[in-house]
Amino acid sequence: MQCEIMSMAWKKGMIVPLLVLLLTLGACMKTVHHPPLEVTFLPNRGDFISGYGDPLSPAEVMGMMRGKDYILIGEGHRNVCDHKMQQQVLGELTSSNVPLAVGLEMVAVDMQPILDDFAQGQIEMDDLEEELQWKTKWGYSYSLFRGLFEIARRNSLPVAGLNVPTRVTRKITREGLESLTDEERAFLPKEIVPPSNAQVPFLDMIFSQHFEKDTKGTIKRDRFHLVQSIWDSKMAEEAVRLHGEYNWPVMVIAGGGHVENGWGIARRIRRLEPGAKIFILMPWRGGDFDDEAADALFYCPDTYESKMGATLVATGTEGLLVEAVKRDSRAAKAGLRPGDVLVEAAGIRLESLFSLHMAGAKTYELGKELVFTVRRGSEIFEVNVGKLGQGKKTMSGNKKHGMAGGMKKMMPKQNVDDAAGKEKN
Repeated sequence: MQCEIMSMAWKKGMIVPLLVLLLTLGACMKTVHHPPLEVTFLPNRGDFISGYGDPLSPAEVMGMMRGKDYILIGEGHRNVCDHKMQQQVLGELTSSNVPLAVGLEMVAVDMQPILDDFAQGQIEMDDLEEELQWKTKWGYSYSLFRGLFEIARRNSLPVAGLNVPTRVTRKITREGLESLTDEERAFLPKEIVPPSNAQVPFLDMIFSQHFEKDTKGTIKRDRFHLVQSIWDSKMAEEAVRLHGEYNWPVMVIAGGGHVENGWGIARRIRRLEPGAKIFILMPWRGGDFDDEAADALFYCPDTYESKMGATLVATGTEGLLVEAVKRDSRAAKAGLRPGDVLVEAAGIRLESLFSLHMAGAKTYELGKELVFTVRRGSEIFEVNVGKLGQGKKTMSGNKKHGMAGGMKKMMPKQNVDDAAGKEKN
């Protein structure tokens, strides 16, 4: 029957129009280019991921850590999820009777007597923040780190400060290494190991984002690299000392820039202790997946609770997701709602919290109002939140919804602290 129909169509001259139709339909079909399959599942907050992008159970991660001399965990200093994951890992290792020593970037070596008194029970938990001068020495919220100290106390774990005092690195940044006194030089590592060739482009990228080019640009860049090298070399040296003192595995907690790819602390540890067995655990924010960043990762997207009452999440895809909005907050009154996506501001695509900071800095320096392009479902509209740093009560609002509202600040103070693990103060 089919052959008869085709025969009839041919006889009636229909075959040519049919072929034209088929060719036209084929031309309209869009070719889809699929990205490489890097992560094989959609993780939830706190899920572990292998270096191959496959799911890992907590038990599998603990098994991977056993037998290692050093466990290096990277963090974003403000990321609540990162801190919860650190404490989860430390808690599970101690509950499985693995003896550990803990080394912290957040505490400098000159505060070690305080940590020793804490370990001996001479300083109460509620007094530790003040004794460590946490607000001025480190600056990030102590509440994020307190859980680590609580686990250490419950399990009698030795805790060591790994870093160079901030006053020393600040002086190097301002005046150079030659400006240090003998007393200040005593805090430096015995050997300052420069960054590897692989790490230099990363450091240059961070430097270019935070320092304006001027006639002293080369000097500033060299000092920036030097300070990074001092931090990494000192923390590695102290971690090796801690390992030798207790002969236990050492868990090092530091900013992601000191940990990822094994460029920073791990590379210096291997130089000091050839053959050291090192396990690297890093947060993954979504988006591009680097299978060389760590031995395993945990999913913790960048999250920021703005002063206007909106919680923003960088999911690794285009735009910043408005995850939550406080009732009666400026964000709520302005019209932002959970599920909205901030796509662009000041001509900058908002792909990360750092890009949000860059947009805010740009508008602040130009004295202009910060205007967001917002996507809500299929709708695209603009929200003008006014000039940053000004408590302006009424502003031109959403062009579509006629919103009014404002804020003094919306973005986090993202700087080299989080990008490369720098001490805040």
